[in-house]
Amino acid sequence: NGRPLPDSTRQKIVELAHSGARPCDISRILQSHADAKVPVLDSQNVSNGCVSKILGRYYETGSIRPRAIGGSKPRVATPEVVNKIAQYKRECPSI
Repeated sequence: NGRPLPDSTRQKIVELAHSGARPCDISRILQSHADAKVPVLDSQNVSNGCVSKILGRYYETGSIRPRAIGGSKPRVATPEVVNKIAQYKRECPSI
């Protein structure tokens, strides 16, 4: 549905992985728990790819938090670059 999974579900994914479960097994376990309405899990369907992505980010960064959604791109032109462009423009106004 495009929304990030709750932290409780992400934590459960990491715990299951630490206990030796494979991503496909974790996905199946979470789906069966969601069907049983286990209160620890707030999620309905957690795909294999979603589990793999969360685990990959956890192993890479140590965080279970989702990445930021959207936001503006950082400025490419640093003050030094802007000053250098202004200098070139003063030296050669036709550019």
